[in-house]
Amino acid sequence: MFNQLIQSDMIKISEELLAKFNANPLYSKDGQGINAEVIAKFYVPFTEACWLITEASQEGDDWLMFGYCHIFEWEFGYVSLSEIMELNIKGITAQIDNTLPRGCTIKDCLKKIPFAEH
Repeated sequence: MFNQLIQSDMIKISEELLAKFNANPLYSKDGQGINAEVIAKFYVPFTEACWLITEASQEGDDWLMFGYCHIFEWEFGYVSLSEIMELNIKGITAQIDNTLPRGCTIKDCLKKIPFAEH
């Protein structure tokens, strides 16, 4: 299934990230709130769309992910990897932040996002 590198125009899902997904299944961080470690950060350039993913579980050929997300406002919620990879806003597609430091929490990430409330 996910034995090969998965990619869209701007998102490349590495074996390392797949290992993080497998190590952090859905519900594994219940109750941690903004102190949960972020395993992936996706965003749409030039917008405020952002997904700070903390958990993921494979569902068939896709991944159901949970995290702290911002489209119009910040909220915890679920999103599938395919939904993010299929986004295209007038030619601008979602990207993955490959500079996310290991051990970074939602709280840590929010401090670095200009439109996030601190």
